Amino acid sequence: MSGTGGVRNRQVKPYRRYKPLPALIVIGALGLVAAFVWVNAISSNEDLQEAMRCTPGPTPTEGVQYSPQPYDALATTQPTPPDRVAVRVLNATGTRGQAAMTTEGLRQLGFTQIAEPENDPAYADVEANCHGQIRYGDNGEGAARAALLIDPCMELVKDNRQDATVDLAVGTQFNDARLTPATKDVLNRLTEWSEQNRNTGDSEQSAGRGPNIDQELLDDTVPEFC
Repeated sequence: MSGTGGVRNRQVKPYRRYKPLPALIVIGALGLVAAFVWVNAISSNEDLQEAMRCTPGPTPTEGVQYSPQPYDALATTQPTPPDRVAVRVLNATGTRGQAAMTTEGLRQLGFTQIAEPENDPAYADVEANCHGQIRYGDNGEGAARAALLIDPCMELVKDNRQDATVDLAVGTQFNDARLTPATKDVLNRLTEWSEQNRNTGDSEQSAGRGPNIDQELLDDTVPEFC
């Protein structure tokens, strides 16, 4: 009996109610922070896209169709080694010799399959107010990604060409190739791979065994602002 009496005398603590208000405040604050980050990211992307856009837009010659692309259209595309990129520099400015100087600069960076520079027929009577444009077709995405390393603030423009050639049109805001450490690293790795596979031509790349640059390193070549 004494044992049961001990149980009766034990004091039971009352259930403690927790107010949900502090937790709701924390959740609400985290939601606001997430929304701010999301809106800020969208705004930054839109600002970057706007900064890259050339004004006025290019005027296509007969039979050519231009389709401006998002600035990150080639973000996950593996670049072609520079010595395997068939590129032509076009002068979309009123400054004489700009395309010739850029051509020589590209050659020094390893773009050896480079055509003679020309004036840009898409900007025959006006200047392209921008860093410039990289024009390419469906088969030249890797080559265009390599050309974009030269100036990642250039606008990407897809056209209806069938080959893998690339046109690099120099705009009024282009001031030579200013390579970041990440860009230099990517170009060095591409060049090294090409030298090790010199006798394979483009067969290795077409078979999916081309250079595989780490995506994080490629992301480091994308500018935060232009």
